Amino acid sequence: MIAESNTSDTSKSMKKRLRDAFGYENGLYEAIPHLLVFLQGDTSIAHPSPTMGSKKPNQIEFMLCRLIGAITSDEIPVIIYLDDLQWADQATLDLIGMLMLDPNIQHFGILGCYRDNEVDRRHPLFGLLKAVRLNGIDLTEIHVGPIERESVNSIVSDALCLPPSLCRPLSTVIHQKAGGVILFVIRFLNSLNKQGHLVYCLESRRWTWDLEKIKSERVSEDFVVHTTLQMNSLPKPFQTGLMIAACLGSIFNGPILRKAIEENELDMDSFIKSGKDGGYIEESESGSYRWTHDQIQQAAYNLILPTQRESFHYHLGRRLLKNSANCDMNGDFLFMIVENMNRGTDLKLNRDEMTQLARLNLQAGNEAMSTSGFHSAAKYLQQGINLLSKDSWIHEYDLTIQLYDAALDTYYTAGQFSNFEVAVKQPLTHAICFEDKLNSYHHLVRFLTASGRSEEALETCLSVLKKLGEEIAPNADIKSLLAEASCVKQMIRNSSIDDMLDLPKLKDSHKIAKISFLSTAIRCSFEMNQVLFAIIICRMVKLSLQHGLHSISADAFSLYGALLTCPIISDFDESYEMGRLALRAIDTLDAFMMKQQVFLFFYGSIAHCKDPLQASAPKLLEGYEAAFALGDMESVTAHLQLYAGVAVWGCGEKLTKAEEI
Repeated sequence: MIAESNTSDTSKSMKKRLRDAFGYENGLYEAIPHLLVFLQGDTSIAHPSPTMGSKKPNQIEFMLCRLIGAITSDEIPVIIYLDDLQWADQATLDLIGMLMLDPNIQHFGILGCYRDNEVDRRHPLFGLLKAVRLNGIDLTEIHVGPIERESVNSIVSDALCLPPSLCRPLSTVIHQKAGGVILFVIRFLNSLNKQGHLVYCLESRRWTWDLEKIKSERVSEDFVVHTTLQMNSLPKPFQTGLMIAACLGSIFNGPILRKAIEENELDMDSFIKSGKDGGYIEESESGSYRWTHDQIQQAAYNLILPTQRESFHYHLGRRLLKNSANCDMNGDFLFMIVENMNRGTDLKLNRDEMTQLARLNLQAGNEAMSTSGFHSAAKYLQQGINLLSKDSWIHEYDLTIQLYDAALDTYYTAGQFSNFEVAVKQPLTHAICFEDKLNSYHHLVRFLTASGRSEEALETCLSVLKKLGEEIAPNADIKSLLAEASCVKQMIRNSSIDDMLDLPKLKDSHKIAKISFLSTAIRCSFEMNQVLFAIIICRMVKLSLQHGLHSISADAFSLYGALLTCPIISDFDESYEMGRLALRAIDTLDAFMMKQQVFLFFYGSIAHCKDPLQASAPKLLEGYEAAFALGDMESVTAHLQLYAGVAVWGCGEKLTKAEEI
C-alpha cells in the first residue's frame, strides 16, 4: 500500500529511514527485490552489491532487524503474526529474540501462537520467552482453550438453520464428544451426516437426528485418531492420494503431485475435487494446495503404517526424482525429494543408491547454503557424509572431497564446532594432493582464530604458505622488515595509481591461495608479532604487483599505506597515495567485501595526514555501514571507536567542552 502511494509523505519518510538504516550498501535489496522496486525512483540507490553472498554468521538477522526498525514508525506500526511456534527451529527463534530485544525497533509487536501442551521447560521456545521477560519486555499471554457449550450450540444452530433451543440437546452431546475443539466439532458434524445419524428430512423440511445413536457413537478423544479412523472408510485410491499428499508437506502444487502419483494409481483431478469437497485440502490464490489444518495432514499421514513409512517415503522420493527433469532439481522441489529419500536411509540400500543419495544431499546442502539456510545445509551435508562408504576416499573421491569441503564451510558458519573438529581431520588425512587440502586448512585457520587459538592459527598459515612457496620466517626482525618494505618501494617507484590498477587480474589458483592465506595470517599475527604482521603486508603487495590484482589487493594496499605511517618509515606522501589506490581498487576490482577494511585503515590511519580530521568522520560512518551489512562486528566496533575519537578531537571545541561530550 505504501509502495502504491509512492508520492505520499509516508512513502518519502520511509525511504529516508531506509537510506539512513542501510546507507548505500544495499546488499539487502538483492535478497528482497521488492525493496529495490519501492526505492527505484531514488537515484541515490545503486544496483545491488554482492554483500548478501558473504555468508557471515548473523548477517541476515542483523539486516532484517535494521529493515524492521526502518519500516516501523508511529504512523506505520507493524505487527507480525507467527503461528505454530512450537515447531520453530532454533534459527527462527533466535531471529524472533533479536527482533524483540533490539532497542532500535519501535512501534513493533509480535503475535505468536503455540500449543502449550507441546512446549515444556526443555523446549527452546520456553527459553526464549524466559529470556525476553528477564530483559524487561512486556509479554501478554492469552490462553485459548476449548470453546464453551453455548458456542458449540451457536455453531450447530447456524449450520442446521434451526433455533438454538431445538439444537441444544444435540449440541450438548457434540460438545461432550468433541471436547469443545472447534475443528473437531465441525468434522464430527460431517461424520454424523455421512453415517446417517444426522439427515435432512424432505417431509418436515428440516434437519433431524437420532440422539440415542449419536450418544452411543464411540469417538476418540484425540482428533487426529478420530479423523484417521474416518479416512479409513474412504475409497482406497483416495486414501493413497491423501498419504502421498501428506508426505509432500503442508503446501504442495499440482505438477509435483502428478509426478508423485504412479500411472493408473488414481485420478488426479478426481482426488483434488474430493479432497476439497471433503474439507481436507483447499486451493490457495497461487494455485497450489494446502491442508485445511495441520492435524488433518497428520491424520492422513497416519494412514501409512509405521512399519511402512520409511519405505513409503524413500520410494516416493525416488518416483519424484525419476519423473523430474534436470531443470526441476532446485529449490523446494529438490528439498522435497531429498527429505523423502533421507527418511529411508535405514533401509537396505545398495552402494549405487547410497552414492546417488549422498550426491543429492550435497546438491541440497549447497542449495540451502546459497539461501543462507545454514542449519538445513549442515543437516543435508552431514547426511551425505553418513551415506559415504568406508572406502569412499578411493572409489568416490570427488564426491567425498566436495561433501567435506561444503560441510566444513557450513559447520563453521552455523557454529557447529564439534562437528567441524571431527570433519576437518578427514580431508587433511585422506586428500591425495595438497591442493585438495587447502580449503580444509582455510576453514581450520578460521576456526582456530575464532576459538582464540591465534598462535596455532598463525603456525598453520605459515606452514601452508611454505608449502605454497611463500616462506616467511616467524622470528624475522626489523632489518628483514625494512628490506621487504624497500623492495616494495622499488616496485612501485615511477608507477602511477592508474598504472597499478591496469595490472592484469590474478587468475592463477596457486597464487590466489597464497594471497588468501597471507590475508588470513595478517589477522592472526597483528597482536602476536607486529614485525611479522608488517612483513606479511609487504608480501601481499609484492604478490599483487608481480602476478596480478585480486580483491584482497585492495586490503593489502590500504594496510601497506597504514604501515608507511609508522615511525620507522614515516613516508606520509607514499602512504596517502597507497590509500587512494586502495579506495579506487574497491570499484576497479569489485572488492566490495573489502570496503570496510579499506575505509578503516585509510580514514582511521592515513587520511588525516593530509586531509582535515573532520573529513574522515562521515567516511568512518560509511565504513561502519559496510561492516554492519556484512555482519563484521569486529570492524563495526573499530569504526565506531575511531568515529568517536574524530568526533571529539575534530569537533572544533575546547577540550574542556569536549570532555562533556
